[in-house]
Amino acid sequence: MASTLSGLGTRDSGLGTRELLPHESRVPSPESRVPKAARLRIGMFGLRGLRPDLEITGFETAFAEIAPRLVRRGHRVTIYCRAGAHSAARRVPREDGVELRYVPSPGGKNLAAVGSTLLAVLHAMARREFDVWFFVNVGLGHHAALARLAGAPVVMNVDGLDWTRGKWGPMARAYFRSAARAAVRSCTALVTDADAMRAYYLEHMGRDSTMIAYGADIERARRPELIAPFGVMPRGYYLVVSRLIPENSLDVMLDGFRRSRTSRRLLVVGGASYRDAFHARLRALAERDERIQLVGHVSDQAVLRELWCNCYAYLHGHSVGGTNPALLRAMGCGASVLALDTVFNREVLADTGRFFARDARAVAALLDAVDSDAEGAMRLGEAARARAASRYTWDGVTAQYERLFTEAVNDAAALIRRR
Repeated sequence: MASTLSGLGTRDSGLGTRELLPHESRVPSPESRVPKAARLRIGMFGLRGLRPDLEITGFETAFAEIAPRLVRRGHRVTIYCRAGAHSAARRVPREDGVELRYVPSPGGKNLAAVGSTLLAVLHAMARREFDVWFFVNVGLGHHAALARLAGAPVVMNVDGLDWTRGKWGPMARAYFRSAARAAVRSCTALVTDADAMRAYYLEHMGRDSTMIAYGADIERARRPELIAPFGVMPRGYYLVVSRLIPENSLDVMLDGFRRSRTSRRLLVVGGASYRDAFHARLRALAERDERIQLVGHVSDQAVLRELWCNCYAYLHGHSVGGTNPALLRAMGCGASVLALDTVFNREVLADTGRFFARDARAVAALLDAVDSDAEGAMRLGEAARARAASRYTWDGVTAQYERLFTEAVNDAAALIRRR
C-alpha cells in the first residue's frame, strides 16, 4: 500500500504473526526491525467509548480488549467517547488504565459519529499530544484526512463497505464512498479485518492494507440457569444475536425457521423500533410461529455468554463486512454455527461451520438436517471453538496493532530525518 507497510507482502495468520503471500518476496520480519520498548501515545477516535452502557457495537467489544492490553504493554491510550452513549455513572475518566474523554454527540443516531468525532479531532489537534491517531469506521475518512494536519501518522480500521448497506439512502451512500476515498488517499495505513476485505480494497480502491482480525474469548457455560427467563433449556433452542437490519438476513432466517420441522425454539437477540416495513415483517413472522421469540436487546454479558454456550446452534446471517465479532464469540463459546454463505463467513469458519444460501427454503433444509444430528452439531461447535482458540486471540491481535502503530511512528520519524 502507499503507506509505511508498502511492499511487506504479508497477511494475517490469526496468531499475531503474518504469513507471506505466494507471489511476494521475503523481507525481515517486523519484530526484527521495530523496538518493542517504545512507549507510544495513541489517540483513538470513532468509538462510542471503552465499555458504553447505552450503545455497543463490535468495535467497542473489540477495543475493550485491545486498548487495555496496549496499556499493559506500556503505551498511553486515550479514547474519545460519545457522551450520549454513557449514563452519567459510566462517564469515568479512566478505566483499565485507558484515559477516557467525553465529547457531545449531537445529530441523533445517524449523525452522532460524524459530529462527536469532529469535535474530538478538533480538540486533539489543539493539544497535539498523540504519536499516532487511530480511527475506526471508513465513514470517518474525512475526519482522518483532517487529522493528518496534526503532523502525526493516522491509521484507520475501515471496517467494511458501508456504502453497500441497505439501511442507507443515496445521499448517505455517496457520503460513505467519498469518505472511503478520503481515507484511502490520506491515511498513513489502513487496517482490514479479513483477507477478502483486503483484496477488495486493493482491487477496487488501489490501496493495500494490513489485515488484522478480531479476537475471541474461549468460554464455557457457567450459569445455565440464566437462560431460564427466556423459557428455554440448554440445547433446546437456536440463537440469533444481531442488529435487526436487512443486510443481516433476519427475514430470511426467520422465514426459513418457520418452514422447518424443528420443535426447538428460536431466540432472536437484538433491539429494534419496529417502526418500518422491515421490522414489521420480522414481527409478523414471529407472531405466526410460537417457536420464534424476539427477545430484544440483552446487555448483560453473563447472560449473553450463557445464551451462546447453551444454544443448539447459532444462525449468522451477516452479508456485509469482514470478520464479525459476534461470529467469533459464537465460535469461542463452542456454538455450532450455521452461516450465510459469503466469502467473509467462509474465511472465518473454514470447515467448522455449515452454510446456507440467502433463501428461506435453504435455511429450512439446513435446519432440518442439523436438527436430526445432535452429535454432529456438538462436534461442529467444538471444532469452531478450537479454531477460535488457535487463530483468533486477543493477545495476538493486540501485538499486531502495536507493531503497526510502532512502524507507522518509526517510519514517519525516519522520513523527517531524511528531509
